[in-house]
Amino acid sequence: MELWIRSQDRRILQKVDNIYLNANYDNKRICSFIDGDEMELGTYETKERALEVLDEIHQRLINIQCLELTGTDYISNQMKRNGLDCVYQMPEN
Repeated sequence: MELWIRSQDRRILQKVDNIYLNANYDNKRICSFIDGDEMELGTYETKERALEVLDEIHQRLINIQCLELTGTDYISNQMKRNGLDCVYQMPEN
């Protein structure tokens, strides 16, 4: 299963292995690591909004995993039909 995330400012397109809320910024900043360096993917007004975005990413991963279980030919058709792809664009606030 593979998910790419495009940062809120659109400058980063990264395959993500981990993603987390950064506690140093009151848990409002969603980050990941690239080669040991922290990369900011998005910043939100509240911790609750940041958690909602993480929930959306989690749901996208579940959807991709479910589609992968059904077979590759079926995946591309279903992803197109459902408007899913393997790139998640970080939303604005």
